[in-house]
Amino acid sequence: MRWEDLERELDAIPGVRANFEHLYPFHAEAIGIAALRADLEMTQTEFGQLVGVPQSTVARLESGQQNPSVGMLKRIAKATGTELVIEFRRPRRKRQASTRRAGVAHKPSSGTADIAPVERVAASPQRR
Repeated sequence: MRWEDLERELDAIPGVRANFEHLYPFHAEAIGIAALRADLEMTQTEFGQLVGVPQSTVARLESGQQNPSVGMLKRIAKATGTELVIEFRRPRRKRQASTRRAGVAHKPSSGTADIAPVERVAASPQRR
């Protein structure tokens, strides 16, 4: 099962999304860090050594409960040779069947109207 399919199933259950986001407020960041580590085929210990933090810090960041600072994200990007991209997007709105009326044509969205400009933040050396 793909993550998107599971997410759709869970979203259909009232209250699941709100509870998940309450328990794991930084899940998107956690998934990004864990995916980067997996792409590098590293253990948490190896990744921590690369970034210069203990394994326990990597575990906390990947838990989805710890707020990673922008400085930490830049540090990870620099250590892994990746680009840190921070973007602001408008949340996708769910379509409501009750707003559609019979006989009224609706123009399909291209999907680009909901996306705000992207701000790229390049990783730079940290001052000590």
